[in-house]
Amino acid sequence: MKLRPAHTIILILSLFFGKAVAVEYNGGYAGAFLRMGLGAQAIAMGNSGVARPMDGFALYYNPASLAYQEHRSFAISYSFLPLDRQFHFVGVTVPIKPSAGLSIGWIHAGVKNIEGRNSAGYIDEVYSVGEEALMLAFANAIHPKLSFGLNFKILRQQMVDLTASGIGFDFGVLYTPFEQLRLGLQFKDIGANYSWNTQKLFQDQGTTYREAFPQVVKFGVAVIPHRVFAFNGDLELSDQGARQAHFGVEYNYRELAFLRVGMNGHNPTFGAGLAYGFIRNLDTALDYCYVAGAEGEGASHIFAWQFKF
Repeated sequence: MKLRPAHTIILILSLFFGKAVAVEYNGGYAGAFLRMGLGAQAIAMGNSGVARPMDGFALYYNPASLAYQEHRSFAISYSFLPLDRQFHFVGVTVPIKPSAGLSIGWIHAGVKNIEGRNSAGYIDEVYSVGEEALMLAFANAIHPKLSFGLNFKILRQQMVDLTASGIGFDFGVLYTPFEQLRLGLQFKDIGANYSWNTQKLFQDQGTTYREAFPQVVKFGVAVIPHRVFAFNGDLELSDQGARQAHFGVEYNYRELAFLRVGMNGHNPTFGAGLAYGFIRNLDTALDYCYVAGAEGEGASHIFAWQFKF
């Protein structure tokens, strides 16, 4: 069987990203919830999307793509995670003619009903912890093939009786040399940190300190040989020495039904989607993703719903 050039590129990229699968993760550092991925479509393709973000979730993967959004969109996502964790998102994207775009979104992650016990082993309190980010992104295309975007984030974490806050930025570039190939670059969590003050909890022994997020850079490529198949691949590097690959493929049946499969580091991902006209001048897409967790952790189920109008 003779391979077409685009198919050859996909094969080479799959092998490259496969060899680059994670050697270390950033999960043990501050702001881990902002590195989990967002939306069922991109996560089903291995949590890849720097070169081909998915509409209402574009501000997360690459704010530069907002410059090419054709429709206003409203997006929500809810994740059923193991270990009693919560993770959800809501966002709105608005194109600004002729060559710009704006998006605002909110992410919340946390755990509730954590049992606190006294020295006798009895439950005396129930705790909760949570993190959230309010994001505002803007992008402008300086050329039909090149755009830049910035995502400003207000950060907050609540842990028992302590609260921390901070700010951070994402910067993205998107270049489309031709219709079938897209290249992306994202600098993630620039300057992001939590500012803590423990004096409320420990009085005179308390202190103030800053907890920095890992500084992450992501390189992305998307190959779309025709309307039926698409390949996404991201390579993620951080200043903590972590390296992780994300890649996946999507099959598109007449812009109505979608099948997706990918690798998020060492974890396989699977997903499906359905697009349909909701009412006049309002299109919607409902997507699902299954993520196989680490051994003993359990799987994750992610749902996303988008409206374009």
